[in-house]
Amino acid sequence: MIKRAFVYGDLLFESMLVINNEIQYSKKHFERLTKSAGILKMDLPEKFDFDNFTQSILNEINGKTNCRVRFVLHRNSLGFYLPNSNRTDFIIEVFDLPENWKKENEKIKKVGVFTEQKKAIGPYSNLKSGNALIYVMAKIWAKENGMDDALILNQNGNIIEAASSNIYWKKNNNIYTVPLSEGCIAGVSREVFIESCNANNTPIIEQICTIEDLKNADKIFMSNASTGISSIELA
Repeated sequence: MIKRAFVYGDLLFESMLVINNEIQYSKKHFERLTKSAGILKMDLPEKFDFDNFTQSILNEINGKTNCRVRFVLHRNSLGFYLPNSNRTDFIIEVFDLPENWKKENEKIKKVGVFTEQKKAIGPYSNLKSGNALIYVMAKIWAKENGMDDALILNQNGNIIEAASSNIYWKKNNNIYTVPLSEGCIAGVSREVFIESCNANNTPIIEQICTIEDLKNADKIFMSNASTGISSIELA
């Protein structure tokens, strides 16, 4: 049986970093996963709680000190577009980190604007789901054009995120990011970064982003839970 997650993208996933055998921001990842499952009407597996979530990951990494983990929650049922149940199961994938991953993250990444497809704004646009073709094609486009990443536009033509990261820009000592209402992914690293800035009395301003905003910015950077914060520049 070909699982419906493969055919319809009927899944959610969390990409996490494990450092010194500790899952980074595990509570926030679990909270986002369970909230997203509720939105997509997915029933969580029996006895699936935070302890089960983290222990399942630790069991799978099998003693690896530093690695990247992808936790995939998928609707495990028969049916076509209409599933015959909302029960779910999960798969955990583990990836070794490159030896130079820290140095790679310190490099300034070149990005361009992907214009072949715009992302719709809606109740599912903030979710990390299997409906990710726009990000796949944006990454391919970036590679073909000698860039490290691509910026995604929403249906209104505003820049909302990079293909695998949330974006921020700094201007006149103010830090800005795109509001979730614009359709960007509700990134865990985004949440952590906003909380950190608020704790240091440098609150982030949420506003729409245009290419002119980025061209006129003093600094542009992006973040995701797997690679941290990276500086970017427009190609």
